[in-house]
Amino acid sequence: MITNFRHGKPTSIAHSQSVDENLALIKQIEQTKQIGDSFKVALLGDPQQFPEDFDETIKLLNTYAEVDFIILLGDLVETGLKQEFEWTCKAMNHSNKPIIPVIGNHDSLSYGVDIWLQTFGEYDFTFSYLGTKFVAYNDNQYEFEDVPDLDWLEQASAISDNETRLHTIGMSHIEPWGRAPDLSQFLAKNGFDQMLHAHKHKFAYYQREEVGLPHFITADTQDVKFAIMTVTPDTITIEQCDPVCLPAEIEIR
Repeated sequence: MITNFRHGKPTSIAHSQSVDENLALIKQIEQTKQIGDSFKVALLGDPQQFPEDFDETIKLLNTYAEVDFIILLGDLVETGLKQEFEWTCKAMNHSNKPIIPVIGNHDSLSYGVDIWLQTFGEYDFTFSYLGTKFVAYNDNQYEFEDVPDLDWLEQASAISDNETRLHTIGMSHIEPWGRAPDLSQFLAKNGFDQMLHAHKHKFAYYQREEVGLPHFITADTQDVKFAIMTVTPDTITIEQCDPVCLPAEIEIR
């Protein structure tokens, strides 16, 4: 049970899904495999207005034995209230796979910033899985100042001595903002080779011609929508599922 605070009084979210807890589960899965193995990850986003559809999506993904874990790309709730987080965490607890949440702009409203920290953990974090490094960062410029933290991103994506790195995948709720046109280029220069986002509630997959870094945006979970990312030592491919899965094609912008 996670204790949170509202107007100075403790409140409790009965269903917790901390990143650390789920990363420990992912580590257990990783120990059954080896670097160089291919793997699949489910990508979800924006379940905030569709808790029942989110629950149905989770239950469907439970039948996908080939999916190792789920990345939930923000806007878990609509207005940042405790009860909304309760609904979302209850659905997350129905999953038979680890779920890694990334903070969204709606998650940051009202009491959401404090509830998020105490329920899920830090806004910016990294983890590695089978030679692929995942970097989650806060880019919610409506609610936060000085995001994303470029110094942190540069350090987080750096390859350490003796590290075996096959891919670097970035994750934020919002794609690079129009008022930050150089962010995609910055990410590419720092070794990212795939970016994952949500926020727009519709599927999109694009790269800027002058940069070449692919950005995938997953749809919301209304009517059970999600994506499946397949990672091999040499490639990253994505399918859009509505709920039938079809290959996503990159648009050049």
